[in-house]
Amino acid sequence: MQGEDRMLRREGPSAGEAGIVLPPGLLQPFLLRFRREDLHIMAFFSGHPDYEAVEAMIRYRGDVTPSIRAILTRHDQRQIDHVNDDDLSAEGRGVTRQTCRRDIALAVKTLPGRRHARLEFISHAGEPVVLDLTTAGEPDEKRSGVSDPGSHSPDTSLPMMCRRASALAAPQTAVFVGGQRFEVPVKISAGPFVAHEGYYTEGHTFGAIRAGTIGYRLMKRPARMAVGEEWILDSDGRKITYRIESRDLDGKRHIAREYAPPEFIEAFAAGERLRITRIGCQADGGLDLAFPKSGRFSLAMDGEMIVSGSAAVKRQAEADIITLSPTQPDWAVAREVRVTCSRDGDRWTATTTIGGG
Repeated sequence: MQGEDRMLRREGPSAGEAGIVLPPGLLQPFLLRFRREDLHIMAFFSGHPDYEAVEAMIRYRGDVTPSIRAILTRHDQRQIDHVNDDDLSAEGRGVTRQTCRRDIALAVKTLPGRRHARLEFISHAGEPVVLDLTTAGEPDEKRSGVSDPGSHSPDTSLPMMCRRASALAAPQTAVFVGGQRFEVPVKISAGPFVAHEGYYTEGHTFGAIRAGTIGYRLMKRPARMAVGEEWILDSDGRKITYRIESRDLDGKRHIAREYAPPEFIEAFAAGERLRITRIGCQADGGLDLAFPKSGRFSLAMDGEMIVSGSAAVKRQAEADIITLSPTQPDWAVAREVRVTCSRDGDRWTATTTIGGG
């Protein structure tokens, strides 16, 4: 054990070694979000003085009622979330992004050769908003893949979105804000086929690192990094427990969070610190933030790597700063993630900024 202790006292991973080493007492500083959805509907529209797009990410609950996050995108690319359930409200806790609770009406129909969806809610500013979308054909797996978020919310999110089967919008699709109709621009016009800049997706996966702040008091930490030992955190009155569930022969610990949604950490002990190699959301794949070797990170959903780049941890003044700098794909490069971690007694604060935020 003495040899192992000497090895674990290193300040950081050696060349080529997986993981990032966190400060003592810091467990998981990243604002990770993940959700599998049954539907995603969206339309761009022109002529409104403030907004340019409306969309909704929809998952049907066990009672078949929809859990919905409806999003309005402004011309300056800021986005406002409108949500209709407690879990989605909780996802807005601590993040920089604006979130408000609303009742949201949704009607979806399967028609011969097409789909129809009508979404209705009251905006954050009190405006009635309606997205009435009819597809130009059946959702097609040929239109599956990773979505490019463009410049939407460039300083509040590093998002990843995957489509299973999608269709474009038909000409009758429209958006109404405050009772006024706004047209959806033409995207494709090829002879008799005309499709507009709206999208209907069946099977949608969303993951993100959000900008915002995590704060907690460290109420208990492991006396030693043994199976069954726990970290107990008090986050604004919420008790959150992380437990070491198992240890591999190579010393890697598997740590699980006992607070929904599920979260899993793989790490090596480094004295009082952890060398994190992976953080996962959901037991069945979900979102994975991994550090496969020194100085590198990757983000994957359901086993498919989507974003990768360089990772660094440095001490600056009284804070430790974790920087994730995407190098691929191109749309992610401008969304550098910077997590500033500071400690005041038994309280940790981790503040994430993204891009130029």
